[in-house]
Amino acid sequence: MQMAGARVAGLAGLAEGLAQLHPCGTSEGPTDALCGVLEVYENRATRSGRRISLNIVALPSLAPESAPDPLFFLAGGPGQAAAQMAAEVREIFRPVLRQRDIILVDQRGTGKSHPLDCRSTSNSLQELTESDAQSLARLKGCLAGYDADVRLYTTPIAMDDLDEVRAWLGYERINLYGGSYGTRAALVYVRQHGGHVRSIVLDGVAPTDMRIPLFAARDAERALDKLLADCEADASCRRAQPGLAARVRALLQRLTDNPARVEVMHPRTGVRETVTDKEYLLKTRRES
Repeated sequence: MQMAGARVAGLAGLAEGLAQLHPCGTSEGPTDALCGVLEVYENRATRSGRRISLNIVALPSLAPESAPDPLFFLAGGPGQAAAQMAAEVREIFRPVLRQRDIILVDQRGTGKSHPLDCRSTSNSLQELTESDAQSLARLKGCLAGYDADVRLYTTPIAMDDLDEVRAWLGYERINLYGGSYGTRAALVYVRQHGGHVRSIVLDGVAPTDMRIPLFAARDAERALDKLLADCEADASCRRAQPGLAARVRALLQRLTDNPARVEVMHPRTGVRETVTDKEYLLKTRRES
């Protein structure tokens, strides 16, 4: 703990912006990281009214003198909290830390940045098979209980937040890494603040014109079809799994006609429950 604190203190002095942060407590992030918050207006257009705190975790570079352009990590979802992934990001991006700082910001509405969570109060696995009407009712209940103007929790507004964090930390140009929804956030940031972007990495692109998750079932079905076709076209796979496509289709149809009832243990409560294994893939495709 003392060594981690000494390293953080020394590195903080290398970058004026990072000096505004403090060594993370154990409940905030990795203890060799820096943590802090930046207050921004919920309504950025009027710059008045409620202010919300953006949660920030910075992973200082291991270099004696870090490169001037850090990596900003944009989480997926939407809904993932980037700052809460700091420990995992640190392990995966260690080569980046040899030269650059890594900055993680909980996007407004996620993590510790005025979260708009919609957590279930149920401790039952039966919720996994709830109807669309039940899901919608639960979401409407969450919406009614938020202490926020949800119209202001959009990607373009959040990317303006991110640019304010960039300026506050004193970085002129940054590198962006986005995965899944994070790729969309990165594209929006480039569109609005491209002059401050040195490079961008898009991992699993979700372009801005894609209606997530409207085509999830269609795309999953296409991926399965291609997998089965590839196996049929490969001699070794065909020998190892003869008639795979027909067997998979038969299984899916059997589950559609006669959903299986299986007993599983709830991972949080430890209670064993019997749930119905419904075959959603074909059902969703038929309804779309």
